[in-house]
Amino acid sequence: MTLATNIKLLAGCIRILRPALIAATCLLAAPVALEAQPSGTTLNFKDADLNAVIEAVSAVTGKRIIVDPRVRANVTVISPGPMSPDAVWEAFLSILQVYGFIAVPSGATIKILPDANARQMPGLDLPDKVSATSDEIVTQVIAVRNVNAAQLVPVLRPLVPNYGHLVTVTGTNSLIISDRANNVSRIQRIIQRIDQAGDDDIDIVRLENASAAEIVRVVNSMTAGQQAQPEVVGSPAKVVGDDRTNSILISGEKTQRLRMKTLITYLDTKKCGRAREENRREKNQNGRKEGRQRGN
Repeated sequence: MTLATNIKLLAGCIRILRPALIAATCLLAAPVALEAQPSGTTLNFKDADLNAVIEAVSAVTGKRIIVDPRVRANVTVISPGPMSPDAVWEAFLSILQVYGFIAVPSGATIKILPDANARQMPGLDLPDKVSATSDEIVTQVIAVRNVNAAQLVPVLRPLVPNYGHLVTVTGTNSLIISDRANNVSRIQRIIQRIDQAGDDDIDIVRLENASAAEIVRVVNSMTAGQQAQPEVVGSPAKVVGDDRTNSILISGEKTQRLRMKTLITYLDTKKCGRAREENRREKNQNGRKEGRQRGN
């Protein structure tokens, strides 16, 4: 067997044993167990220095990592079985989240920083490339179609941690959120449930006693202040009178139409009808008096 052949065999053995050598090195440096198996890598850390764990994860995943000097912690992780390099990375991101750190991509390098800096760091603005269950920091623009985006901010704000960011873009009725991918995905699902199109339709109420014009005047004067309130969500009910058929047309969201119909039905009483008839008779009498006065 030639020298060149021996060198090739030795290089192959080194490549095969490289994970085991890394595990031995980490084990001597800190109480970290990194067990390389054919089916994957098993991570077991007990009160290990986080920087030693970062070195081990970098070796397994092949990622280039830069660590902020403020990143200091002792971590404990128990892994029941072997994991692929991608699963090791996801577990590592969860470790960072638990201890208050984030991993920020910067080209081919990953920066490990305190999560207080998450707002200022450029997260992944293409979250479709990130798993919805990942702990990576992402930035997402969410278009809101049926409700006012500004009204969702106070509702969603408690769901975003201090290092996250949530703001509304009024001109486009959109939300910008920066947070870990799993939380952004959860907030998106919540917004989809809230941002539903209203059941807008038109109801017709035929009046039996009152005048359509008079009912519209009374209803509009009563609801003008409520419709001006910004916290009212959905399409406000609108009423239009049809004098030809003496009917009221109501448009808007279903519950508001029902509320308006109840009010109109209450106002359309015989008492209102008698009052209308009395007003009509009074006008007729005044008209006849004016006619007699002109004749004299």
